[in-house]
Amino acid sequence: MPGTLQPQQPNGDAPQRRGVYLLTHPRSASNLFQTMMAKQPGYQNSGYKLFDAGFTTLLELDKGKLSEWSEEEQEKLYDSFRVAFGKLEDELDDCAKNGKQAFVKEHTIFLSAPDKIFQSIYPDDVPPSLTVHQRNSPQNAETVHTNPTSVPDNLLLSLQPIFQIRHPMLMFPSMLRAQRDWKPDARPRSLYCRATLTLKHSRALYDWYAKHGDKAGITPRVIDADDIMNNPAAVRQLCEQTGLSADDVQYEWEERKVEDPLMARFLSTINASKGIKPGLGAEGKTLEAEKKKWVEEWGEEDAEDMARFVSEALPDYEYLHSRRTVGEGVKA
Repeated sequence: MPGTLQPQQPNGDAPQRRGVYLLTHPRSASNLFQTMMAKQPGYQNSGYKLFDAGFTTLLELDKGKLSEWSEEEQEKLYDSFRVAFGKLEDELDDCAKNGKQAFVKEHTIFLSAPDKIFQSIYPDDVPPSLTVHQRNSPQNAETVHTNPTSVPDNLLLSLQPIFQIRHPMLMFPSMLRAQRDWKPDARPRSLYCRATLTLKHSRALYDWYAKHGDKAGITPRVIDADDIMNNPAAVRQLCEQTGLSADDVQYEWEERKVEDPLMARFLSTINASKGIKPGLGAEGKTLEAEKKKWVEEWGEEDAEDMARFVSEALPDYEYLHSRRTVGEGVKA
């Protein structure tokens, strides 16, 4: 039954399932999918928990290598991730108290603490490693951490992952436009922007789940934004694969208003809609044609940079895209 708390897996070392983790990327239409899943029976729908800490880290990248910061400055930034991780644990605990599964969404890059995000931009940076532990879990040297994020293995293995992707030629420029609304000097080569113009975090975590998920009875799933918008059979099959209810997927909703200006910008499309908007998919679009639009919008240099980041991300996108749920043999 959708949302029913699952019993302990046969593997005694496996954590009990606590819900679904929607692992996304900025501007991947993830707010659309979360809205569609907002009324799942037996699930508690949750917003971002690591978002604020992640964006705080992105905006600090221009200050240079984290290893060269003072210890006090490092700890202040690290504390933002510790607090955010505590909020994630609070949410999971609250779901359990209410007898529900969690439906949690997060941008995959933000599962990485500041040390990992800085190292992705400054490869020779060697800041102190940040380790967080689950509450009431052993904190000793024998605790194994094998995944590429800063979140503990056991927490990740307690959540069924759904990786949401979107073609980078749509996703990446949308991210730049959103950033320019609150940081007008943003460019593709700006460090805080460049850090998000990659799908390496999603691919690395997908591969980790594919390798380690068996011990918890988990198979990582992938859904593409185009299929969310245009392929109800894929959405139905994804629900069947992950313990969600296909009959309770929403395709219409009321317009909403968000007071926080940053979040309002990132939620602008979904908040101004009452259903799925047509024409936002990648079908029929080409990088060459999109690049011409970028030249008019941002100039030749930024358009060239954006096209390069898109091209560099294509192998990871195509890798994940080839593993997506497509709804084959399923009636919508």
